[in-house]
Amino acid sequence: MSGYIDLHCHFVPGIDDGARTAEEGVALLRALHEAGFARTIATPHMRPGLFENTATEITAAYDRMLPFIARATDVPQTALSSEHYFTDEVYERILAGSALPYPGARAVLLEFYEIDFLPVIAERLYDLRRRRLTPVIAHPERYRSFWKSTEPLEELIRTGTVALLDTAALIGKYGREPEKCARKLLEEGLYHAACSDAHRPDDVEEVLDGMKFIRKRYGEDEIERLFREGPEEILAGRAGS
Repeated sequence: MSGYIDLHCHFVPGIDDGARTAEEGVALLRALHEAGFARTIATPHMRPGLFENTATEITAAYDRMLPFIARATDVPQTALSSEHYFTDEVYERILAGSALPYPGARAVLLEFYEIDFLPVIAERLYDLRRRRLTPVIAHPERYRSFWKSTEPLEELIRTGTVALLDTAALIGKYGREPEKCARKLLEEGLYHAACSDAHRPDDVEEVLDGMKFIRKRYGEDEIERLFREGPEEILAGRAGS
């Protein structure tokens, strides 16, 4: 099968901890295409204090990458968004229209810090939903608060937020606790979609191993749901409603 959509990838070079060169970025895209991805959305970090990227700077870096992609063969279609670290500053950028939601501006990818999900966060996520912007939580399996209990995530999902699986977490890429959490969230049906979150070409092998786990445990229909149907719903604004 093919035609998958990758909602979270770091193939744009020189902007964060992703691809280091344009050539490496193209190699990453080729590996994803071989894995069955027809569309891959770049999500460079917007994280004040670590990756000081504005929407303008991320867009410029992506534009510099486009000629290399255009000359390449056997790569997915690409588009641009960002992985938004959900600080006060970044939240204000989203509200002001100076962030980078997913294409179509119906959903926005968010990354969090390892603290409990305080009520103010839930309020802000709900506020984004009121503005017809679906919050997409990147790799919730990595957050310690969800290791202790999945109930806070379930409540966020009930109020319109969606969860995005980092597929390689299923086979232990980030350690035992994220692996256990990812498998539990998958079993409970809490993920709306899955992604690669690939930074290097070699990362795709771990993504494929994670996909094999899903396919063996849950079948091809679950692969279709997580890598095609779920991403399509997120981009179309049909997720989380």
